[in-house]
Amino acid sequence: MTVLYWLRNDLRLHDNEALAALPAGTATLLPVYCFDPVSLGPDAYLGLPRTGPHRLFFLLETLADLQQRYAALGSGIHFVVGRPEEILPALARQLGAQAVHASTEHTTEEAEAEEALVVALGPQVPLVRFETLTLLHPHDLPIGLDRLPLSFSKFRFDVAAKTSVRAPLPTPRQLPPLPAGFAPAALPNASSIAAQLEQPAQIRSVPDRRSALPALGGGETAGLARLHDYAVERHLIGRYDDTRNEMLGEAFSTKFSPWLANGSLSARQIWAAIDGYDATHGARSKGAMQLRLELLWRDYFRLLAHKSGPDFFRWRGLREQLPKPTRPDQAVFESWADGRTGNAFVDANMRELAATGFMSNRGRQNVASYLIHDLHQDWRWGAAWFEHQLIDHDAASNWGNWKYIAGTGTDVRDTAFDVAQQARRYDPQQRYVRTWSK
Repeated sequence: MTVLYWLRNDLRLHDNEALAALPAGTATLLPVYCFDPVSLGPDAYLGLPRTGPHRLFFLLETLADLQQRYAALGSGIHFVVGRPEEILPALARQLGAQAVHASTEHTTEEAEAEEALVVALGPQVPLVRFETLTLLHPHDLPIGLDRLPLSFSKFRFDVAAKTSVRAPLPTPRQLPPLPAGFAPAALPNASSIAAQLEQPAQIRSVPDRRSALPALGGGETAGLARLHDYAVERHLIGRYDDTRNEMLGEAFSTKFSPWLANGSLSARQIWAAIDGYDATHGARSKGAMQLRLELLWRDYFRLLAHKSGPDFFRWRGLREQLPKPTRPDQAVFESWADGRTGNAFVDANMRELAATGFMSNRGRQNVASYLIHDLHQDWRWGAAWFEHQLIDHDAASNWGNWKYIAGTGTDVRDTAFDVAQQARRYDPQQRYVRTWSK
């Protein structure tokens, strides 16, 4: 039996249900990664590549690491540029594959890609989908997705509290070989991808010494190393609640998000590390509880996006709220994107984002509020800009948080931030502003 494995945002060996569930009779396995022109192409709002240079080069590092890890287990990866619904059925016919395995996604366009692939494969080759991206397995929830509450608090106490987190699956010790005689295509570089997509090549920025990101690069190896360093070596979980609103330095927050976003680090693996911390240090610390809460928020946005479908991305609210009136102005938006608004706190955050592809959670909330409530611009422009810039972009978390700040998510309260007060509270000595003043 030959199985194709469509690699998506599950770029790891550990805690991977799609690999663990390979049928016993799987004689050959072909993992395939498609550089999809939809995810790499221009967005609908700004016309910019959805995957900007920060995330693109992090992805290429991730795939290079994964290729080495697969090779160590007797396998490999076939890299192609093109639509999955065109590439994978052709490979299935060529190799006589009996099934395609894939991690299912929870946002609209990704789900549509899965359905397009099902149609293209036809009834003879099933697309077998696995849940590898959430902390809580959707099949374990005590309610159906259609009953997901429009309140995180209710989700937390009425749903998550009644659902056990599964233990992470072990890393396989061996994988089935590639199909006999099949020579997988090598990992392309950024210029080659751009040429095949007929797009301008994206240029990698020079690493900035001010960056808050750990200098580990992309990939499962780096993600697991960061988790071990943060949770085991430096015991930073215990102080997470005290430091999570800081804005300078790599230790103020976990920085797990880039690896979580492309699936090179599992949320359940992080949860298990928190369990290990609690077991070693006795009673649950506030830091451990807060970190668990952040992982639940991530799940909630994913499940909410799945339940809401296209409504999750539309201008109007999930409760039919209307956003505050906007005055769309390209020049005003560009001043925000470039860090030229004249608000020192906002501008510093936007400069950090442009230089590194990262911004603290505190910064993200404030710059989003400023764009929407002070500059009166369309929140979807901001979400699209973040999608282009963020190294840790995750569609559900990014668009869900923007929707919340715009007042079009699950909350009907005014979500505007007092940015001046926030700057005084979280950067009282203006160290952050001075750091990113140029």
